[in-house]
Amino acid sequence: MINQDKIDEWIREAEERPASATILIRYIANRLKSLAERNEELLAENVQLYTGARVADYEAQIAQLQYQLELLKRQVSGDPAGPAAAPPPPERLNVILYTAHGAVLRLELDPTSLQHGQVVAQVASLDAGGPELGLLAAGSQEELLLLFDTGRTVTCPVASIPPAGAAPDWSQAYWEEPRGAENLAVVAPIGRMALAESCVQVSRKGWVKRMLRSGLETYLTKNYIGTGVKLPKDRSCALLLGDKDDRLVLASRQGFLLGVELQRFSYTSEETLRLGRSDYVAASFIAGDKPLLALLTHNGKVLSREAGWLKPLSAETPKGRGQAVISEERRRAGVHLVGAAAVDPADWGVILDRAGRLTVYSMQALLDAGAVPGPQELLGLAVFAAPAGGAA
Repeated sequence: MINQDKIDEWIREAEERPASATILIRYIANRLKSLAERNEELLAENVQLYTGARVADYEAQIAQLQYQLELLKRQVSGDPAGPAAAPPPPERLNVILYTAHGAVLRLELDPTSLQHGQVVAQVASLDAGGPELGLLAAGSQEELLLLFDTGRTVTCPVASIPPAGAAPDWSQAYWEEPRGAENLAVVAPIGRMALAESCVQVSRKGWVKRMLRSGLETYLTKNYIGTGVKLPKDRSCALLLGDKDDRLVLASRQGFLLGVELQRFSYTSEETLRLGRSDYVAASFIAGDKPLLALLTHNGKVLSREAGWLKPLSAETPKGRGQAVISEERRRAGVHLVGAAAVDPADWGVILDRAGRLTVYSMQALLDAGAVPGPQELLGLAVFAAPAGGAA
């Protein structure tokens, strides 16, 4: 701070040692320049406060915090009003199907009454969904993030999507209208966003971008997260929440798997899984503490590996081809992966086939059998934890 005592001290110094006057003047000039710059910053901040710009920024931050708090309350208590409210209804399992055209179909199931091999739905006019369908399982209190290939985002609670009837078809789907030529690329659960340290955005060609939770919050406030791609004809295929010590697993269509710790990713998109020209990421997930990796091929084979089988990349290697789970001979014969997940044997899975059937299976029984019964072509797999005292 420049005050009268400091000025008097400088004057005495210049009188007693004239040679130091140049140094003192240079120091004072730099200090005055710094103070002037800080004064300009404060003036600009005052203008923002006066015009309401800073107030709007603060209000947006408060709204985002309140949004995350509501999500957590909904996840924990089943009701945003908290423990004092009425007891939440029994948790329902929701199977979500979505298309690139923005159609989202929700099928509501009672997880306590499921049986191994039970066909829970037959989706009519499956081809109306297009050649590519997304599949996930989510609880009734979950929040969904809809990410378009332009980087635009929309959020909505699972419960706000009307459930399909006993004979579901795409005419019953919820529709989030794309803008222009954009397509819906990802539907991801984000209800526990406030508990995550970071988030990763994965592209079909094996590029990964990491962002801190604070960055994700800012993006969601603006309803824009970015495309996360650098190559032509590439697009996002997953958005996953985790902590820096978690491991991301990428599984390609041709059967190559790669595991990478989240803390190794930078905050810009970088190539992680080296893929062949016709290959792409078929599934990606956070491994967590699950002991097994389950992999599903289009012809019904169920492959499993212990979690420790997947070796981490070395510190000197920023990317890799991955470890193969399908032999070269089978790849040439057209065998390919349609799903992969980290699982516990007590988990359950829901599988979609080409005929539109959604069938639930005990993962333990599938892993023991090594195959899904029947000759049908399979399209996807979603894994969920069985509730306490639930499915038999």
